[in-house]
Parts: sequence; structure tokens; C-alpha cells
Amino acid sequence: MKRCGICSALLLAGVLMVTFTIGCTAPKRPMREEVAPRGDVEKLEARFDQFEKNYAAATRDIRTGQANLGADLGVVRDELRTLRGQVEGMGKSQNLKNQLDDLASRVGDIENSLKRGKGETDGQRSEATDAVPFAEAKTDPKAAYNACYKLFKEGQNEKAREEFQKFLKQHPKTPYSGSAQFWIAETWYVDDKYEKAIVEYEKVIKGFPTSDKVPHALLKQGMSFQKLGDDGSAKLVYQQIVKKYPQTQQAKVARARLSELK
Repeated sequence: MKRCGICSALLLAGVLMVTFTIGCTAPKRPMREEVAPRGDVEKLEARFDQFEKNYAAATRDIRTGQANLGADLGVVRDELRTLRGQVEGMGKSQNLKNQLDDLASRVGDIENSLKRGKGETDGQRSEATDAVPFAEAKTDPKAAYNACYKLFKEGQNEKAREEFQKFLKQHPKTPYSGSAQFWIAETWYVDDKYEKAIVEYEKVIKGFPTSDKVPHALLKQGMSFQKLGDDGSAKLVYQQIVKKYPQTQQAKVARARLSELK
């Protein structure tokens, strides 16, 4: 009897131990199951953050390319106007006039395609700019630059000029500063204020020598001199472009202008 009692006690103790062990370990399973999803979410968030950065960089590159292409098309338009005036003044053949008209039409087609292609990024830029309060935009160089450039593209030259000047006072040394100074000069050029445009283009050349807008500024400065009848100064500027930036589109235009001035 005593042995049976001991055996029963040991059996009961074993059952209680197993029950206790199961009770302690059972709740841990759901905890392990919760850890995995949380880790997946964090990985997904990290991937999405990287995607947003890549998207922002790609959109910025697209806008930069569009701005440069737009400036180049402006140069081509000026060249066409100049040639058309020369052809009409010299009484050249109708075939040559037709060729120039065809070129003008093709430039117009490219500009229209560019406007359609940039519609999405312009809309995104507008939404981003509208979504940021003006006071907050002042602290963000990219947002502030986009807001100024939008004014220029809308033809608000005086307002754009004022805002670009404010931008440069607050952000004198950013990746956008050289371009901001270039567009200030452009506001004067499109308003036929060539003396003032020349001064502002010079600020791009001297103040932002590493900016990709320097060849553009030089060319437009030379064209401004020409419009003022100062062919000697224009010639010097065009020669500088050909020497310093021989492989650029601006150098091609400068060579054509130089051949006219000989």
C-alpha cells in the first residue's frame, strides 16, 4: 500500500509538471507568429522609402532636361527668325522660305510634344508647390525654385524675377542657384531689355562658373549684344563659346552667328 501511494504521488506530480509546462509554453506560439509580420512590414516600409527617393530623383532629372531643351528650342526659334529676316531682305527664292517655314513648324511640333510630355511632371510639381505653405517653401530650396520657375513659365516675368531674386538672397549656393540667376536674365531678355539681360547673364558666368547654364548664358549674352547692334562684343562672346564649349549646341549656334558677322 505504501508503495502504491508513492507511485500515485509520483504520477500525479508528473502530470502536474507536464500540465504546467504546456501552460507556460502554449502562449509563446502566437508571440512568435506576431514577430514575422512586423519584420515584413518594416522591410516593406524601407523598400517604399527607397522607391520614393528614386522617384524624386528621376522626376528632378526629367524636369532639368525639359528646362534645358526648352532653352535650346528658344535659341533655335531666334535663329529661324534671324534667317527668315535675312532671306526676305535679300529676296531669296520661295523654296528657301518654304524650308524655313517647315523648320519653324517642326520646332513648334517639338515644343507641343514637350508640353504634352511634361504635363504630368508639371502637375506633380504644381501639386507639391500648392501643398507647401509659402513660408515653408522658403526653407526648401527645391520647392522655392519650382515656385519661381512656375511663374516664369506662366509668363509672369516681373513677378518671377522678384521671386528668383528673393530665392537667391535666401539660397545663394544651392544646385538651383545658377539656374535661378539665368532665369532672371531671361525675364529681361524676353521683355526686350537687352542691356539688363546682358548684366544678369554675366552674373551667371562669373558667379556660377560650374553651372550647366553658363553656355546658355554666354550665347544669350552674345545674342543680346547683336540685338543692340554691338556686333564686335557679340563676336567676342561667340568666340568664347566656341573655344570653351566646342561640343555643345550653343557652340553650333555661335559658329553660325560668327559666319554671319564676317
